[in-house]
Amino acid sequence: MNNAGRALKAYDDLVGRREHVGMLSSRSGPIVDVNARACAADPGRWFRRFGASPGARRRLICFHHAGGGASLFSDWHRHLTLTTEVWAVVLPGRETRFAEAPLDRMDALAAMLVEAMPLDLPFAFFGHSLGAMVGFEVAAQLRRRSLPEPAHLFVSACFAPQLCLRERSRATLSDAELLHALESFGGTPKEILEYPEYLEMVLAVLRADFNLIDSYAAPEGGELRFPITAYAGMSDPHVPPAQMMNWEQWAMPGFTCRSFVGDHFYLNDQRAALIGDLLARWNDDAPPGIV
Repeated sequence: MNNAGRALKAYDDLVGRREHVGMLSSRSGPIVDVNARACAADPGRWFRRFGASPGARRRLICFHHAGGGASLFSDWHRHLTLTTEVWAVVLPGRETRFAEAPLDRMDALAAMLVEAMPLDLPFAFFGHSLGAMVGFEVAAQLRRRSLPEPAHLFVSACFAPQLCLRERSRATLSDAELLHALESFGGTPKEILEYPEYLEMVLAVLRADFNLIDSYAAPEGGELRFPITAYAGMSDPHVPPAQMMNWEQWAMPGFTCRSFVGDHFYLNDQRAALIGDLLARWNDDAPPGIV
């Protein structure tokens, strides 16, 4: 495989895109409508279902990191029982929604996800990095609308809500500064950095994703509480385990934080152990007959 081929494969692996590069010119403006609510019969455009099971009695709904895609969770179903399905959120600007412009406001994104969220089975949320904050805000909006809530929030490698808001969003960084930030998180194939046509697409999505979290203001009132478990990489220089303890402010009694060997993307190497811990904690919360 030549360098260009490796760059395309690396981009596919990074954000899960499978469409031709030429689609970049067909991107539309911000999406303001939403699908009908997703369900077992039709996940819709907001979700990808991995390992569909006719015997599923609950769902783990997953939210990916900034610049990433639903394919991060493509093999998680291999670590679950047939009673639990994995559904991953598909955000505009990537994968099957590549032709759409990415969204850069958390409140608007969460409101659209609430409209599309499948509510026909019990569910829990797992969010990594940016995904943890998206999941938290979706849960908050579900509660405000008196809709079914996640049985548990599993948050990974992300500052707590009260610590997200920045005076200057990383979306305003120069390309060079944004590249430096991207590389500092790790997990970015070097081939991507060598081909401007792919890099341009990555940076456009990344700017929108960074603005989602950097402009996020935590809910006021201090009364919002969920069953929360936090996860961190022991060597994560961006969100070390001590920072994850700040999620306790939003947690019901029983909050805990577990660390795994690894950096910001510890979950790539610690997938089985992470999912095993998640399932054990979720099973403890589950009503009889659900697991």
